[in-house]
Amino acid sequence: MIGITYDKETNSVFQHFGETKYFYLFDEKTGEEKIVDNGGFSHRDLIPYINSLGVTTLICGGIGSHAVEGLNYFGIKFIPGVVGNVNKVIKEFKEGNLVGNPNAMHSCSH
Repeated sequence: MIGITYDKETNSVFQHFGETKYFYLFDEKTGEEKIVDNGGFSHRDLIPYINSLGVTTLICGGIGSHAVEGLNYFGIKFIPGVVGNVNKVIKEFKEGNLVGNPNAMHSCSH
């Protein structure tokens, strides 16, 4: 399952992992796509939540080091620094052409 931080208003990748209100989920096996809320979680608490949803790869904008530690702990791959329309991002991912930006990592003062 691919999870994308999601901005419903613009149908694009939300740019702050810990503050995302929604995830756009894409099941690579079935092709099913759905939008789920953040479960009421933020920052580090989002990691166990998306793990429980079956997310194996996270696509996001900016992300902090604590979240990266959590993703690594659960074995969730991630592609940070992605911008743009979710449909285009999914297409690029399926084609193997999605390129993130590892410099999109930031430190939060939370």
